[in-house]
Amino acid sequence: MSYEIVNGDSQQFTTLFLKVALCLSYMNGPKVDSWARYQRIWLKDQKTLGVSMMDRSLWDDFEANFRRAYTDQDTKLMAYSKLNELKMMGSDIDSYITEFDHLIDEAGYSKQDIGVMQKFKEGLQPSLIREILTHVVPAPTTLAAWRQKARERQTVYKELKNAGLHQKHQQGGPTPTQKKWAQKLGLHNYQTPAQRATNPQYSPASQSSNWRNQVVPMDVDAGNMDNSRYVLKI
Repeated sequence: MSYEIVNGDSQQFTTLFLKVALCLSYMNGPKVDSWARYQRIWLKDQKTLGVSMMDRSLWDDFEANFRRAYTDQDTKLMAYSKLNELKMMGSDIDSYITEFDHLIDEAGYSKQDIGVMQKFKEGLQPSLIREILTHVVPAPTTLAAWRQKARERQTVYKELKNAGLHQKHQQGGPTPTQKKWAQKLGLHNYQTPAQRATNPQYSPASQSSNWRNQVVPMDVDAGNMDNSRYVLKI
């Protein structure tokens, strides 16, 4: 910078073609040799094409090329690191998608890459992934489709919750249909096999003195309850 101030009236700084050439002459070393060589070829081509040596675009393009090649590399690495840590927070799917798209652009990735789609799925709430895979057949195969379905299923969840129709079941707990059959059969403290496996204190005997002859309600379609089957617990 001091050299430029002292020699500000020199042709090397007033003539933008020469200014670029001067900068390139100082770029030496294994990390920049290849890039500087292509820039010198580019600069000569501009002169061959008849671009004026005073054309402002010569310096602007050179500076932009340099930033893309080196300065932006740190931005890409930072975006890549943030992308690996990005997770959907609560039920806020819109903020997640906005931030994901921003980081994809910063990292220079293509939204068509299958790896990008996989990274998007990894950041979603597990319950939302389960909802999409359960209700969308066939499963989405593109990033655009996953974003659309994630928004749709999250909207359905919010509407059900606002209407008081959303019920959060304990993992491995009885389904609504199982609960109905358990009530009909007098199994007031019925637990599923998955619950019993994680609760060694549970004893079927506490439900009835004749628990060995009781039936265990299966997870059947509530619309076909008259045709449902039973499994005899022996």
